[in-house]
Amino acid sequence: MDISEYQRRSAASDILPDDDLTLILLGLAGEVGNLSAEYKKQQRDTIGYRAFRDEVREELGDLAWYAAALARRCNLDLDEILQDNLHKTELRFNRPANPPPHRLFDDERPEDEQFPRQIDITFTETIETDRGARPVPVVRIYRGTDAVGDPLDDNRDDNDDYRYHDALHLGHMAVLGWSPTLRGLLNVKRKGDRDVDRIQDGGRSAALEEGLTAYVFSVATEHSLFATSDRVPADLIRACQRMTSHLEVAERSTADWEYAILAGYRAFRELRDHRGGTLHADLDARSLSFIPPTR
Repeated sequence: MDISEYQRRSAASDILPDDDLTLILLGLAGEVGNLSAEYKKQQRDTIGYRAFRDEVREELGDLAWYAAALARRCNLDLDEILQDNLHKTELRFNRPANPPPHRLFDDERPEDEQFPRQIDITFTETIETDRGARPVPVVRIYRGTDAVGDPLDDNRDDNDDYRYHDALHLGHMAVLGWSPTLRGLLNVKRKGDRDVDRIQDGGRSAALEEGLTAYVFSVATEHSLFATSDRVPADLIRACQRMTSHLEVAERSTADWEYAILAGYRAFRELRDHRGGTLHADLDARSLSFIPPTR
């Protein structure tokens, strides 16, 4: 029996109200609770308790029944749901160590409207006394000897090193091929196409990327800036995709976002630990590497 046939045939035993999801959701929660109770019994009596496998079999069957009932009430097909889930989990957990090549959004644009395919950005930190009541650490970034953007401090009472956050934009640029913020800072906006310049490279898109970066940072601080994991919370990636669903970067997958976020935070941690350095972005290899500063 395939899952679509199960969903169809299980409708014959579904006598719950068609317009009320409460009993369905309570049923799902109850079956998960039953599974937890069975596992507790197995842990309590590892040798003597012999019914665990049979109970799991029954509870999983009941879970499937409630899942089919919920899918019917939401006009969803369980077969499509499971196929989508397989695709999502394969992208997430079977992804290669390095991101594969992809088409860049500005491939068809003239060179002066393209991100540099190879670029070095140097971060330097100084302590300045004219920004607040106490000395403040300030970061400047350079492309060669040319300053890029404005000097940044953390703009908060307790310094959290957010002054290095342009590393996160470089992660977006290197791995996703997308960063409205850096298009403006590097002066490679696609002005030859007025709508692309207005929508994809405009002020709203840059502000959105800044907000998205700040939001991800707030979550990253709760996860040691992803120093101990090669995974990013799935709900965080979904939030990034929802925020950018109207932009060209919507073409990028959940795996692409995970590569980009992890690359950006690896670079961020190196810069923080060395109090500066150079990041090399390679858009063809979709990589972001750190070069320590020379003192």
